[in-house]
Order: sequence, then structure tokens, then C-alpha cells
Amino acid sequence: MRPVVSGGGARPTVLLTGASGVVGRSLLREPDGPRFIVATHSTPVPEAGDARPVRLDLTAERFGLDEDSYAALASEVDVVIHSAGLTEWGLPAEAYRGINIEGTRRIAEFAGRADATVHFMSTAFVAALADTAPVPLGADNVCRNYISSKREAERVLRESGVRHTVFRPTNLIGDSTTGWTSQGQIVQLMSDWLGRGRAPFVPAHPGIRMDFVPQDLLSKAVLRCVELGDEAGEFWVTYGPEAMDVETCLKLLVEHAAGRGRSLTPPPVVDADELAPDAIENTPPRTRSYLSVLRDVSEVTRCSGGVLPTSMPELRERYGIPHVDDTTAYLTSLAYAAEHLG
Repeated sequence: MRPVVSGGGARPTVLLTGASGVVGRSLLREPDGPRFIVATHSTPVPEAGDARPVRLDLTAERFGLDEDSYAALASEVDVVIHSAGLTEWGLPAEAYRGINIEGTRRIAEFAGRADATVHFMSTAFVAALADTAPVPLGADNVCRNYISSKREAERVLRESGVRHTVFRPTNLIGDSTTGWTSQGQIVQLMSDWLGRGRAPFVPAHPGIRMDFVPQDLLSKAVLRCVELGDEAGEFWVTYGPEAMDVETCLKLLVEHAAGRGRSLTPPPVVDADELAPDAIENTPPRTRSYLSVLRDVSEVTRCSGGVLPTSMPELRERYGIPHVDDTTAYLTSLAYAAEHLG
């Protein structure tokens, strides 16, 4: 095993996949990080700085490199942070296979060649497909195929025998201090829609939590894991029982709207299991789409026990992740999105 020097010694060399994504760009913004080799495909990565780019096709044998180039890359790399993946919901299962599953298989092959540790970015939503789930996740849930691909990718890594950790973040919001994010994601989109008074109601299962984590907390945890040379572990990057409930989330949207000069009456929260069959279907197309997503994400949380599993206490103790109030971070993220994401 190639030693990874930490604690003030030589920095490890890290191959970062998904560098142009939300997680990748957040990782690159963190100060005093490792030496990055940035896997690129086509999208520029403004935060890469002087990190060396390398053009890779993660779904191809040897990443599409010739044998000499592949061997040379393997000889350099100590650690892989694998954050590349298709995260859009609602696609056919086959759409996720290439990058999410086969791409992870290629990463495992490379890590074996490089004698490198892999730190894999999965999703906390895999809890909804656990054998211990209190109720089964619906076959037509908009998140199901995505979640299944991440669970399968975890299995690929586990069975490969390579040293690896798994980080399972919930939905990410912007930086905890500034609200910065490289692009809007589902939380920002849904929050903007709700905050403009577009929702006739909010379908949610009783007792669920609205679990959003600032992206920099994930980045800090992963990079500290690299710095310490940790080679195993599964980390649920969520707030768990600390996360806000639905009513608190709606109150924060009212507060945010007021700060933007808008008056918002929070929509009623309706038990998703007691909705009339046509309650969502009889709404306009965009409303129908957004309400369906709210219902399905609520179902994922309900199938995860209503409260997502969390490793936050361990992350705070072992990796020094700061205590950040989720409601404050959410408001900060909403403010940034309103000013910069349109």
C-alpha cells in the first residue's frame, strides 16, 4: 500500500472526478487542500486554479487513455474522490448505468491499479431502499432509479475490494457562510417556486424532516478524511433529528419572501397519503410536476424512517465539521440564490 502522508507532511495527490459539478467545485474552493488532478470532460472548472486537468472518459476502458498514459496516471494518484455522476431524477434506469454504475466500476479498477483509496459520493436517500425501511418505496417514485444506481455503485465498490469510504449527503444547499453554489439544484428550485406562492398545498408525510446540508460541510468532511488518511467508513452527511420540520421550512420561506418585499401566505401542509387521487393530477403542468416531486421526496424520507440517518456528531468530533444551524444556512442559501441564480 502506498503511504498517504498527512499531518503537515507531503500532501497526497488526489484524482477528483465530477470536478465541474456542485460537489467538485465546492471541494476545489476549500483552502489548503491536497494536490488535485482534475478529471475533465467538457465543462470548464473555474475553481481548478493550478490543478492539472486530465481529460478522461470514466465509462471507457482505462478511461479512454492508452496503456502508458493510464499507467502514468496510476503511478501519481494516492487518492480518488469520486463525485462524478448523473444526479437528475426521473430518468429511466438505464440512463444512470453508464456513469453512476459502470463509471464507478472503472474507478474501482483504477484504484486497484494505483493502490489508491476511493472516497465515493453517494446519497443519503439509499436509506429508503434498505431492508429495514419501514415501508417500501414506490416503484414509480421519481427518485427511485437514481437511488438504485447509487446503491448499486456502493455495491460495486464494496465487492471490488479496494479501500474506500462512502459519503451519503442529503440534498445540498449553498455554502454555510456565503450561500455560494455553482448552480441551482432541487432545493433552490423548489424553494423559489414555493416562496412565490405557487403551491396550492404541500404534500408531506407526517413527522418528516426537511434535511438540507450546506455543501461546504460535505467538502470539509471529505478533505479532512483525505488528510487523515482514512481508508474505510460510511458517513451520512445529514442533520438527522436536528433537521427542520416542514412547518419551520415554510416559516423561513415567509421570512425570506418578506425580505424580498413579498407577502407570502404559507400553503397548507396535506398528508401525502390522504390526498385525493386527482389532487395533483388536476393542477397545471408545472404545478403538477413540482407537487409530484415534493410528494415523492417526502416518500423517500418516510421510507427512511421519517428522519434520515446521520453521522453528524461523528463528523463534528473526528473531522472538526463546524456546528452550523440548518435554518440559518437555509436562509443564507435562499438569499444567494435570489441574487445570483435568477
